Amino acid sequence: MASDPRVSKPRLPKAYTDEQLIFLRSHISGFETRTRGHVRGDAKKFALDRANEFLVLFGMPEDLQDTDEAEVRFREQIYNWYKNTVGRARRKLEGRTRSKKTAEKVPGSPGQNGLTWSPNLETPTTVPYAQSEIAAQTASSSSQQQQQSQQHGPLPQPTGHIQFSFQTSVSVPSAATLALNVTPAALRDAFLTRGIDATTLSSLIQSYVLSHPSATALNPIIDALFAAITSSLNVPSASRTASNHDTIITILRRFTEACGYFPATLVHAGVPGPLAGPRALQMVIRKSSVWCPMSAPASTSMTDEMERIAADRQKRKDHIQWAQIHGAALELGLLSFRNDYTGTAESLSELMARDAVWEVDEVEWVAGVFVLRSIIRTGSLARKHEYEQLLSTYEGRWKEIKDEARQALVTEVLLSTQQDLARMDNGRV
Repeated sequence: MASDPRVSKPRLPKAYTDEQLIFLRSHISGFETRTRGHVRGDAKKFALDRANEFLVLFGMPEDLQDTDEAEVRFREQIYNWYKNTVGRARRKLEGRTRSKKTAEKVPGSPGQNGLTWSPNLETPTTVPYAQSEIAAQTASSSSQQQQQSQQHGPLPQPTGHIQFSFQTSVSVPSAATLALNVTPAALRDAFLTRGIDATTLSSLIQSYVLSHPSATALNPIIDALFAAITSSLNVPSASRTASNHDTIITILRRFTEACGYFPATLVHAGVPGPLAGPRALQMVIRKSSVWCPMSAPASTSMTDEMERIAADRQKRKDHIQWAQIHGAALELGLLSFRNDYTGTAESLSELMARDAVWEVDEVEWVAGVFVLRSIIRTGSLARKHEYEQLLSTYEGRWKEIKDEARQALVTEVLLSTQQDLARMDNGRV
């Protein structure tokens, strides 16, 4: 049969990278749910949509490039991948496996399986069995086959009796096992990839949380969110299409949309469901609002001192970036998300903005003015005079900033904040 031209050779399975498998496996449950639904073709449409997302994320696989109808073939390939993966898992759960010709071939009899068919159709073979022997055969056949395969002994020749074996325990990969492949780096890239919709992003987050249970399970997600914002802000200015503030707003909105799909079983610091994400962000923003300078050791080498200076510079940069995230989250309403915390966001933000301007380190002045701008944008006309006085204090600090890069940042924020104050008279900020 191997040389028969009428028999097509099976195509080898497509080899996907770990990152690609993470993406594909994160949608297995969605595909399986649709296979059990009543809408005809819903599962295939779901798989084809995931194939389109795959192309956006990873591009066309090399083995299909420069081929006719590459995209059509690839979409069908992804559909078959989901269909086969779900089918295998379902067969295992039901205790039945697809027959494998290589396992059934009898040594010395190539091309034949374990059953011999008689050409004499007039006298069909009957299958006698004893009622009392079925249970014993059922229980012992599985262990006998395992012993024979371990000893590499030949399978017994077919006889007039057929033995039935049932596999009662099947190991099916759990969702936690599949989720182990989701990494913080993959989550960071997912925040930045426009081709990944909110449901997919939420699924990736849930997969990671599932495999890393904790009372504050979303902390690594917030770290990945911060890394995504850092990566986006590090893009050269000439290549950007939006300001730093708008970029942060866009990424935070993606995070918020993904949180909307969190189930009630996802809990962070006692807050379940969609509110768990904003709660996690609020907790980290509160901690990052306090500046803690690095302590210089008594005696160090020149190398250690250079490393300390580099670490201190990075810490200052991160503190300012968290202040930018703080302001953006305040404008989006992410810091006031439940009745229990009414006024908490405003209190936290205003305390930081009012206190930071009186601190000694200029990095706190820079962080404070970012938060002040967002307070003014979300504030009321009745407090305009109060805002103007605080902004004037920050303008005085602007002259004392020694770092040119930080001074340039504050200059931009002060100018935009003055415009926001001017728009208050028209009833809009």
